[in-house]
Amino acid sequence: MSAFSLLARNQRSGVLLNLTDHAVQLARLNRLDERPLVVDSFAEVAVNDDEAILQWTRAAFPEKAQGYLPGYCGFHPPERVLLRETINTRRMAEPNFLPGLLAEQAKLGSVADWQVCALHPLDGELFTPATPSRPGLLMGLPLSSVREMQQRLKKLGIRPRRLEVGSVILLGALSRYLRETSYPHAAVVCEIGHTQTRIYFVARDGVHTPATLPHGLLSIHEAAMKELGVPDIAAARLQLVDPTADLRTHSRRLVRMLTRHLKPAVDYFEMQTGQPIGALFCAHLPAPLAWLEEALCAAIDLEFLVPDYAAWLPLTGIQLAPDTPPPSRSWFQALSLVSELAPVVSNEAKS
Repeated sequence: MSAFSLLARNQRSGVLLNLTDHAVQLARLNRLDERPLVVDSFAEVAVNDDEAILQWTRAAFPEKAQGYLPGYCGFHPPERVLLRETINTRRMAEPNFLPGLLAEQAKLGSVADWQVCALHPLDGELFTPATPSRPGLLMGLPLSSVREMQQRLKKLGIRPRRLEVGSVILLGALSRYLRETSYPHAAVVCEIGHTQTRIYFVARDGVHTPATLPHGLLSIHEAAMKELGVPDIAAARLQLVDPTADLRTHSRRLVRMLTRHLKPAVDYFEMQTGQPIGALFCAHLPAPLAWLEEALCAAIDLEFLVPDYAAWLPLTGIQLAPDTPPPSRSWFQALSLVSELAPVVSNEAKS
């Protein structure tokens, strides 16, 4: 009986869940034991609407009776830290070396209850004491945020097979995508939050981590209030998700506060490294606000990076079910969470 139960468990469907500042993205993964991995439905619900998540899972998985759904989950705790630093790997055997370095560079207090690691800025591999000393990505995450997310998933009936910091997964997937497509320039990645925007540069020598920008979606909403003459943020938000043609013509004004900080960061990176930035990719904005991402690109004179799902999905072992329309570009990060469940077809040279 136990062998039969194990076989049945391997044949189960699963859920993909990605929690950002602005939405929860949900997708059904059909038959986790099959390759390519088939995705057959997508949904987005409000960040704190657990009842909507439960309703969706009940409808998407009618075969589920008792127990937990297996899940592949991404989240973005606001305390997360990702910094590019030179790592003296000879000291990594010291128990407090990486936590102390994180606390110093990120100006944190105690990091006693944090998970800290160092990653290769090109391929994301973990640094070890045997790795030559070089620039790496120092990543830190308070374990309290992990436990909080695990408790939420438990209440939702989801048992995570993976729980990943989505920022790292996104940067890895974009790095590979740019190499696979032989993109000739660096790219800037924006994770637009409520009150700030984290930016990263994906370049020939890996990921760079400039300072966080002090403006986010709230600044865009406040600008929309002035442009539209509406009384509050809620009214501005409603008009932004269903913009008129006239509002679109003024889109650069809505992102002005953000571009005032983004453009100098791009210029400084190009001047310091000699690597031109050609494209911008935005994460976290929900699909109805995608037009604001295009406004950002126009304001700083960059291409908008739109991953080609038709080319990318087969390389990552993912397939859309028949008659399932491709999701919006905001799903690139979420789909990256399961892009390693099947062997990746790649001619990419190992560095």
